Amino acid sequence: MAEAGVAYEQLRQRAYRFIRQHGGVVPEDVLIRHVFGSAGNKRLWAPLLRQVLSDDERITLRPDGCWALRDDRRNGHQVPLPVDFVALDVETTGLRPARHRMIEFGAVRYRDGRPVERMAVLLNPERRLPAYIAQLTGIREAMLVTAPTFRQVADQILAFLGEDLLIGYNLAFDLDFLNMELRRVGRAPVVNESLDVLPLARRLVPEVGRLTLDVVCRALAVPQTQRHRALPDAEATAQLFLALAERARANGLHDLDSLRRASAGVAPAVVEAVARGRALLDRAHLERIPERPGVYLMRDGQARVLYVGKAKNLRRRVSSYYSQPLGYTRKMDGLLESVAEIEAIETGSELEALLLESQFIRRYQPPYNSQQRNHESYPYIKVELANPWPRVILTRQRADDGACYLGPFRSTAAARAAVELIHEVYPLRTCSRSFRTAKSYGSPCLQLALGRCLGPCVGRADREEYRRMVRELLAFLRGERDDVIDALHRQLTAAAERLDFERAARLRDLIRRAQGLILAQQLVDETVGRAPVVVVTPSPEEGAREFLLIVHGRLWAQVRAPAGERDDAVAARLRAAWERAQAAGSWPVDQESLDQVHIIGRWLRQHAGHPSVIELPGQPDWLEVVRHGRSLPETTLLAGQLDEEDAPPDREGTGVPIVLGGDTATGE
Repeated sequence: MAEAGVAYEQLRQRAYRFIRQHGGVVPEDVLIRHVFGSAGNKRLWAPLLRQVLSDDERITLRPDGCWALRDDRRNGHQVPLPVDFVALDVETTGLRPARHRMIEFGAVRYRDGRPVERMAVLLNPERRLPAYIAQLTGIREAMLVTAPTFRQVADQILAFLGEDLLIGYNLAFDLDFLNMELRRVGRAPVVNESLDVLPLARRLVPEVGRLTLDVVCRALAVPQTQRHRALPDAEATAQLFLALAERARANGLHDLDSLRRASAGVAPAVVEAVARGRALLDRAHLERIPERPGVYLMRDGQARVLYVGKAKNLRRRVSSYYSQPLGYTRKMDGLLESVAEIEAIETGSELEALLLESQFIRRYQPPYNSQQRNHESYPYIKVELANPWPRVILTRQRADDGACYLGPFRSTAAARAAVELIHEVYPLRTCSRSFRTAKSYGSPCLQLALGRCLGPCVGRADREEYRRMVRELLAFLRGERDDVIDALHRQLTAAAERLDFERAARLRDLIRRAQGLILAQQLVDETVGRAPVVVVTPSPEEGAREFLLIVHGRLWAQVRAPAGERDDAVAARLRAAWERAQAAGSWPVDQESLDQVHIIGRWLRQHAGHPSVIELPGQPDWLEVVRHGRSLPETTLLAGQLDEEDAPPDREGTGVPIVLGGDTATGE
């Protein structure tokens, strides 16, 4: 019992410090994660937390479900500025804890404002050390080969930290990495009370513009022995905090709580990243890049395409990579280190750039583009209408088998959510029986016992009732009825009233994804079903215009009209492309053309009614179309007003893009 009392007291102190650190009010689920190091079911942990804190008169549970401090000022309670703490710093292979690793840990313990103990350890990240990190820190690959892994020193690090207040500069960065390393080795996260020196510097040293550690240290005459090494940075942070504490007292801030309140509303400045793209990219890449819409391709030393992007202003977009922190995003993780060449392809408008980017992603499969790269795997929702008892499943392939196929869909998760929702409402079979032989009948599965299937295998199901359900779910997937969503919202409400929050959250997520999928399908249907249009855009060729013929939601032909070409000649080429499109008839949207339909559909929806979007009647007057397109002022044309990234086809066909260049409608 005595041991339990000691453990409870430690947990109470941990909870109290955390609530105080976060402004005196903390939601219960957040406090559970901090005190117990668990993100599990709140219903399991909340009773234990309430038992632990029941005897602590400093803390109370509010009616809104938050834990809060009682009024400490009423009792004259103040927490003085700390003189006992541990200052820490880490060096890493990058900026993202989930993808990068620690390579050095440094910490110094202070007692009564004086350093009494230090710890510094190099860590083997068990992966290659990026060259720019070695250049920045002075840590070499050979130094890490024989260093211990984090698993081998985790106990030493935790023992050094103990229960002390932790201090750091941009401390969240260091703790995120430390806790991720602890998570990898199956250990609970660090839950010590902590104090970030960065927002204090912003509040107390307003005359400093760039709030990097070395700049603020120089401003306050704090010595630094070595930059970008863990222990020297930790020592500098500790000395900086003590200097800031003196400045705080001079400003009438004499306790920790007043210091936190004073800096709470101050947004911390972005600390300079470990390195930026300019350290790796050659400025010569920018010499031939125009300030026009287009697409850029980043290639490695073997001319392989690593990344494809589009921009309304190519030069501005590519220039942004030079100031981009290395490792700041997944896109940047290792990309800029490998770039040997940047190729820019100018387009007349952003719609062309959107389409051309999409084409290049499908063609080159660049490793740093995640979207559209695996279009072959876009799923269909298949309803097996040819079966006596239809089943609803996901499939990657479309076949001529009498089934109804909906899609394809760009999101597998959304398509799967729609199928799950259907089975939440309709008790249709999920088994793979063919129902064409006697073996398909008898031996019912668990779904029947759970009431999730009507049981055609045992003769219980009514054929007409089953078919009615199938018709309803098809209407639901086409967006023609919303009673399915209404029924699921009722189930969600009922689950919440039963306090079954896990089921309620699952239903909420399924509904959200399914509704997004239905809206996307409606956009595709609307785009494919709309009347053909010609979109007039600027051209990369001086004085020319581009005429984009869009049929069934896809770019059928792109005709360039140079300044010196006669109107009737341009109209003849448009007419020839139109006649071939009419002869080809309609064709279904497949995995290859889905991205293009989405791009064009969103673009046309956004710019509906614009004078450069010409709706075509049954028998277009092509000469009038050309004259109208050429009469539009340059400032009226839609060159670059969309914030997406994607690209064009160039030649007539079944909506499969061909490379841009010249007159693409006739292939000349």
